[in-house]
Amino acid sequence: MALLTALIAAPCLAQRKADLSRLVVVGDSLSAGFQSGSLLDVQQVHGYASVVAAQAQEPLPLPLIGAPGIPNVLILVSPGPPPVVAPVPGTSPGRDDFTVQPMDLAVPGQNVQDALTTRPGFPIDDLTDLVLGFPGLLGGLSRSQVEWAENLSPKTIFVWLGNDDALGVVFTGDTSTLTPVPQFQTAFAEVMTRLAATGATIVVANVPDVTVVPFLTAAEKVAAEVGLPLSVIGSILGIGPGDFVTPSAFPLIQAILTNPLLGPLPGNVVLDASEVATVRSTIDQYNSFIAQQAQSHGAALVDIHGLTAQLQTRGLVAHGQRLTTDFLGGLFSLDGIHPTNTGYGLFADKFIDALNTNFAAGIPPANIEKIATTDPLVLPGVGHPASALGHVRQETVDSLRTVMVH
Repeated sequence: MALLTALIAAPCLAQRKADLSRLVVVGDSLSAGFQSGSLLDVQQVHGYASVVAAQAQEPLPLPLIGAPGIPNVLILVSPGPPPVVAPVPGTSPGRDDFTVQPMDLAVPGQNVQDALTTRPGFPIDDLTDLVLGFPGLLGGLSRSQVEWAENLSPKTIFVWLGNDDALGVVFTGDTSTLTPVPQFQTAFAEVMTRLAATGATIVVANVPDVTVVPFLTAAEKVAAEVGLPLSVIGSILGIGPGDFVTPSAFPLIQAILTNPLLGPLPGNVVLDASEVATVRSTIDQYNSFIAQQAQSHGAALVDIHGLTAQLQTRGLVAHGQRLTTDFLGGLFSLDGIHPTNTGYGLFADKFIDALNTNFAAGIPPANIEKIATTDPLVLPGVGHPASALGHVRQETVDSLRTVMVH
């Protein structure tokens, strides 16, 4: 009987084929193509969703933001050591074209609940307004991400939410900023139920471990950067193996090592090993629920969590060198949280693989080697000590906080 059931079901499964001609994207900064601290037109086109659409030879209208981006994009003034990173001066005009209806609806800084309920409005003063507000507001329409997705007649929907339910902890060192698991599950279930009701093919990605981003610096790397053993500085700074510090810790570290009476570091700039375990456990629970929802709604699941763990362990050989997850290692951009063009290309290939495996999409993979060759942040000598010991600066933290932290 089981064999008969499988034989009957097999033709039905084989007939399911993804159609990306009306692709809609629901997500946060990672789905918006945010890079080097900014939503900026020349970077947005390198986001994973744009790469997938290009490989499928289908359009994906974006809410393109004019130079120098919002917030102002970071540039590498000098690779150092130490690296010098600074924002480009000027003021963005906002959207390049306020009449374009974007199909990539992803809004940097939005968590799962925001995607359901946060709508744009006047005055135009944040990225929700710029991404979701136009051209809708010109005709009196104000809709959240999910509401727009329901109204855009999608044939395929990418859903990648949950990163910003966890990301606040890397700014604050405070695990209370994590969205409680029951609250996450309620919101995510509603997102999936409503989007599945559109009849579109659904592709959903899980949440990476936010503690692996180079925005955070491991205690062992702090010791290497200051040139003293962790066994010596650990007791002075109040950090040990398995702990991480935020970029805001570094000015304090210099002061404390000059005058140990100023130590140890305050808790809001340290993510200790027990807090890291809490973050990872919470994300694991998010991801278990995401997998359950994907299965129950017939969605393809993209394992970004597994990919980022693999990259942290092994890196990636491209452009004649091994790229790493270190700061300036070639996979993360200048803000230490969001990918480079190459990193986004790797994410795109995971989505393409899920589409091809589950929905016979027949999309060719991206040429990662070609992307890395033209990536301005794949620098000669990545992975060498000069780059591996760099870290995000306080100015970058302040800029990102305005977008990423609720």
